[in-house]
Amino acid sequence: MRPAIPLAALAAGVGLAAILGATQAALTPAGSDPLPSGVMTAAQACRHVIAPGSTGFFTQPKQVHLVLTTYAKGEPIEARGDISSGMPPQALVWVVEVHAKAVHWNHSVPPGYQPPARPYTDFSVVMNARTSRVSDEGECRCWPLPLWKAGTVVSLPPEC
Repeated sequence: MRPAIPLAALAAGVGLAAILGATQAALTPAGSDPLPSGVMTAAQACRHVIAPGSTGFFTQPKQVHLVLTTYAKGEPIEARGDISSGMPPQALVWVVEVHAKAVHWNHSVPPGYQPPARPYTDFSVVMNARTSRVSDEGECRCWPLPLWKAGTVVSLPPEC
């Protein structure tokens, strides 16, 4: 005779399966559709931007939004209207946007540049979805970018 499975244990197992399924769906840009061959997951793209070596770059990162799209659709959204020739228009890219209390980007600036009185809170990149090569990156106080215009938005915690 088999031991009876308590109803609470069965319900917990079903709930866990639902959560795991929902998590997997959230990591692929089109729900249950698999990612194209060779394309990194949303979590992998997130980890490229929120790298372990970036300590001090973000103060209290709060949220990450990503969208898998083509360069032609994603670049103008990330650059807020600008498009360059960093990649072919049909190249698959992850547009990754990080929202934090502050962004501390020590990059080159023109002589005489004065940083804003309030620190920037948002950092975004356009990253080749296969190679992780970044073609564009920027900082602003513009959370959230309208990533939904380029595809299904994936939201992750800052731990990816």
